[in-house]
Amino acid sequence: MRKPLLLGVPLVSVVAGAVFFLGVDRADGSGHSAANRAQLKRACAGLLPYEELRGLVPDDVAGVVSQYGTMLDPDEDSRSLVNCSVTWPGHGSVRVRAVALISRVPMTVRAEDILPGGDDEGYEAPGVTGRVDKGGRTWVVAECPGGLEGRVREVSGMYVTADVDLPVPGKGEPAEYLADFRTAVQVANGINAAQKCGGSPLRMPTRVVDTYEAHVISDADGGNMKVERIDEPGLGVKKCRGLGESAGFPGRWTAGGDLQDSRLLSVCEATILDREDPMDTDPTPPDGAVVGVSAASWAGPLAESANGQYYRTGDSFDFLEGERTKAIPDSKPHELALWARSQCAAGATYHRVTVRTETSTLSPRTLSEAERTKFSKDARRLMDSYLTGPDGWPEQQRCHDTEILGEVEGWR
Repeated sequence: MRKPLLLGVPLVSVVAGAVFFLGVDRADGSGHSAANRAQLKRACAGLLPYEELRGLVPDDVAGVVSQYGTMLDPDEDSRSLVNCSVTWPGHGSVRVRAVALISRVPMTVRAEDILPGGDDEGYEAPGVTGRVDKGGRTWVVAECPGGLEGRVREVSGMYVTADVDLPVPGKGEPAEYLADFRTAVQVANGINAAQKCGGSPLRMPTRVVDTYEAHVISDADGGNMKVERIDEPGLGVKKCRGLGESAGFPGRWTAGGDLQDSRLLSVCEATILDREDPMDTDPTPPDGAVVGVSAASWAGPLAESANGQYYRTGDSFDFLEGERTKAIPDSKPHELALWARSQCAAGATYHRVTVRTETSTLSPRTLSEAERTKFSKDARRLMDSYLTGPDGWPEQQRCHDTEILGEVEGWR
């Protein structure tokens, strides 16, 4: 995954608010270090991690600051708390954006996009709710239970994106993304302190983890590619252990999950299939056996955001409420999801579990009434075991007053 130079949101265009350009013109094109460092220190409402970044500021060219947002001008009409870039043309930049989390996070928080071993590589910083998404953007979410100033609607959180395009010390992408995470956390904590919105400061991350890495070997001509090893740092994580077996599904299960250690987000998965070669599992599961499960929770400011993302793809519990089918079209997954809602430590929380069964054919088929009923019972067994597991996230977050919301058939 290549780290992009720019965030997905253009920071130099303004829909509402003002833009300020601060720069120092020098005829000789050099000797700008002192001015650039002073500029960095006061830019972005003074929220940037100056001590970490000051030594990386280039000397060759004067910096340019573009910034707007309600933290910079309280009377501004802007969706952004801070939208700011410090750019040294041709020599790098630092870009941050902080926005009140009113309805959704523009970055995905769907379980399948966070699960370890997915199709897209990603990075996480243990102890921080956030991620480097498949586009290379680094984002974090921070709680703000006391609310943010200047918002008509009640706001209990914010998301912050950061991109540090400077020669940070360290090796490759991990060092680059760690600088992004640390910058985003510094900005989030600075806003929290300035607005006195009541959230606990985020822990400053000290490392990032590549959530998936496959080691592939092949012949010299590129043929006969074979997976030699799959690294999933979340394999065996305590909160996910026993996810399949605790529900009473037979087989030898391996479980994994995210490493964010978050009050707002948790994702687990488990399977009885061989992780390096699912077709090589011994013994081969019989048709109809449960071969894969997942469980995810989104709390507080992430709850409606997650549900909204699933609703837009037709996968929310109330998208086709009350409809039940048994016909599985050609090549559709034999997977059923079940949703529930609880009150947990960080507030209202959605839970979603899925069960996936083995099939020997991708042809269309119609489940019998007994098979379809078993699907529902398996999903409910999984939900019950997930919510009550002594080491699981719901128990850790003291979830209670749970309401079962509805099923989503993955084959529709």
